[in-house]
Amino acid sequence: MSVVRIPLPDLALWTGGDRVVLAESTPLPGTDALCVRHGPVWAVAFARPTYTHGTNLMLHGDDDSGQLVSPAVVAALEELVSSASFAGWLAHQRTKGVDAVSLPRTAAHIGGLLPQPQGLWEWMWTTTPPAAHPPHGTVELVEEDRGALQALLDAHNPGTDGQPFARPGQRWVGVRDVDGDLLAVGCCEPERSGTPVLSGITVVPAARGRGLGRMVTADLTRVAIGTHGWCTLGMYSVNDTARRLYHSLGYETGAVWSSGALG
Repeated sequence: MSVVRIPLPDLALWTGGDRVVLAESTPLPGTDALCVRHGPVWAVAFARPTYTHGTNLMLHGDDDSGQLVSPAVVAALEELVSSASFAGWLAHQRTKGVDAVSLPRTAAHIGGLLPQPQGLWEWMWTTTPPAAHPPHGTVELVEEDRGALQALLDAHNPGTDGQPFARPGQRWVGVRDVDGDLLAVGCCEPERSGTPVLSGITVVPAARGRGLGRMVTADLTRVAIGTHGWCTLGMYSVNDTARRLYHSLGYETGAVWSSGALG
């Protein structure tokens, strides 16, 4: 099958309800994706608007092999990027502000799109609600907590995408000590696609090792699944502790990305 354009609202159906596409593509009218398929092997390219990193080009694919990105998918991505259609489609995306790219880690070399990887991250998802936390574990945080939240993030997690109460639909929870000071915080909010995503999971250094990050993550995940049927998150690949925590709570890794400025 040759490379085709698919209206972005139809991309989830075209990919068979692929989880990455459901979470990361925003089905705005008038937008499209570039796609190629050979039997069970498919590859897509679409623009992904984010809250904190602008709009980036995302390349993704699958083949039902159970591998995150098989050699067949890499070949399909290479075919897509080298096609006659891709250059014009990408030029149009650039005019709309696309200036960064996320590629599967094993396909980061494709087409010179990512000359210098600047971020290595992983995308996870789950439909399994974690067990309930003990009574008096987490507390709901409100707009009046914004200053304390921001101060905690600035001090202990300055690279986070969490932005306290910056948008509607955010749910922040925390754990307080006996004096009312925040020891751990985290947020769940809808992606631009509407999919719930976690961010800002942070524990102050003096309180680490006590299960507070697990408590916050479990609470946010459980409520998101109860409301939306699933929950997602992104994490920097260097954070082995976070990866173990998320996997232990039922999250599975759905994609491993390299990101940076678009070449």
